[in-house]
Amino acid sequence: MSVELISHWGNDWSICDAARVSFNKESSNYTDEQNIKLINYLVAHKHTSVFRHPQLQFRINCPIYVERQLFKHQVGMSANSISGRYVDFSDSYTTITEWRKQSKSSKQGSEGLVENQEYCQLLEKQVVEHCKGVYNSLIDAGVSKEQARSVLPLNLNTTFIWTGSLLSFIHLFNLRLKPDAQAETREVVHEMLTCIKNIEGNPFQYSLKAFDL
Repeated sequence: MSVELISHWGNDWSICDAARVSFNKESSNYTDEQNIKLINYLVAHKHTSVFRHPQLQFRINCPIYVERQLFKHQVGMSANSISGRYVDFSDSYTTITEWRKQSKSSKQGSEGLVENQEYCQLLEKQVVEHCKGVYNSLIDAGVSKEQARSVLPLNLNTTFIWTGSLLSFIHLFNLRLKPDAQAETREVVHEMLTCIKNIEGNPFQYSLKAFDL
């Protein structure tokens, strides 16, 4: 899995500008301390619409089952993915290195590790190899890519570009970084947040801090 921050627009002060336009004022007329205080006030009092103005764009490569978890977040976001109708991307998979047990307290979660890891890895390998073989056989038989792809497993890797507002991604971080979130999804989301924090000059440092990120 991989995450790349392709582009970003805006910063903490542009958020302040969006908030102060109500009074026909600009953040450049205020000190950094005053602007930081405003950001904290906006978050504390849930005046969050101004955090929709900055935009971020990511290129993400992950298995389809992780993409499905991420795409549950749609408000303020737009995504375009690689298409198995046009290209053959059936040879890239994310295999599981640690197989977890089903959680006893959560119907959808996991906890701990199963004992026979090698057996589980063998089963996964067999399924992937079988599905790849069937896919290729269908292609050789003249079947269209858009239909042949239907036999491929969910750990097939996909690539997509994801664009959205700072606020929409903050909402993603707040939900998918929780301990009960799927570990693989949490890994991707953590890398997304790290990419934002590593932008030169850290343009969103005060907004992220105000949201406890």
